[in-house]
Amino acid sequence: MQKTSYTKTMETTVPFTRQQRITNTLLLNSSFTENIGLMHGKMGIAIYFFHLARENKNKIYEDYAGELIDEIYEEISIKTSLDFENGLAGIGWGIEYLVQQGFLHADTDEVLEPIENQLQSSRNQFEGIGLLNGITGLGEYYLKRLQNPHSSDEKATTHFSRQMLVLIIDDLELLLSNDEIIELLNSPETFDLTWDYPVLIAFLAEVYQLDVFNFQVNKILKLLIDPFFQSEDLPKLHSNRLFLALAFEKLKHCKFEESLGTSIEGLIKRLNAIINREVITDELALNSAFLINGTSGIAWVYKQLFCLTDDARYQKELIYWSGKSFEFEDTNTGFAGFNISEEKKETAFGLLEGLAGIALISVNTKILNSLHKQL
Repeated sequence: MQKTSYTKTMETTVPFTRQQRITNTLLLNSSFTENIGLMHGKMGIAIYFFHLARENKNKIYEDYAGELIDEIYEEISIKTSLDFENGLAGIGWGIEYLVQQGFLHADTDEVLEPIENQLQSSRNQFEGIGLLNGITGLGEYYLKRLQNPHSSDEKATTHFSRQMLVLIIDDLELLLSNDEIIELLNSPETFDLTWDYPVLIAFLAEVYQLDVFNFQVNKILKLLIDPFFQSEDLPKLHSNRLFLALAFEKLKHCKFEESLGTSIEGLIKRLNAIINREVITDELALNSAFLINGTSGIAWVYKQLFCLTDDARYQKELIYWSGKSFEFEDTNTGFAGFNISEEKKETAFGLLEGLAGIALISVNTKILNSLHKQL
């Protein structure tokens, strides 16, 4: 249950849930943040407000989200970075996502043309394989473009996106040596929602589902997962086992195991058999409700698993971890009662390490909670 605070007026005392406090804080501060990107800035915050508006049928939130999108377009400049974390790749992904979800009505072939021109001419500036600043982030943008239901082989923009993904897959193969894969597989010391190993597997699984250069995608995926098949050692952290289970579930969902000749279901069961709530709690960053390393990140993983499988066990865990994010004791250091240090102030309102990510996970989860109680 979410904790409440109270705002006193002359005659009444009005309770605010933690989510309402987050929403109010974002309404007051988001327009003043200088970051316009997906993970830490206005694009991610706009995504939250569009979802909140749909859930609550509240035009005020929808209008506010629209204002943030307008501000993003006004503030894009030649100084805007290219990356997925803060730059054009993430902003473009966000616009495409909002259109596909029906929050915005636009022809993304036209709207995103300036962004695509910049990404195409600067592809070589993406270094490393990572999601946030590397070529996987660039790949996520073109993957999202191809997932547009209006994409077709007759359209030049579709052909261009496929060609860019082919180039990105080539780049990945060159970067992924055996030593690099082993280094990726060695789990980080703490839970991290941007851990490259499962992120890369999940990305390639979705590319495989679209039948883009599948011969090469198949080759890379086998290189990535062969070490896991050949070793009995699981990731040390239960939270990372859970994250890997999601990546393998995406492989299973895209029918990749048919070309592999080995059951991925067995891997998923092996991972899920050794996952414990209390152990995960101890592994997360201290008092963190954030997506990147806290309770909301675990809730996000369970949300994806539930959407893929419709498994009630995942639904139950989603509700549990989403609720945990609002149970931390209030603090006066930070915003909306959440502990945010001064050095993290620049990311305090965004998706990955800020308030928008915490609140976004709870959107629609209360509907699931209601359904769960009826079962």
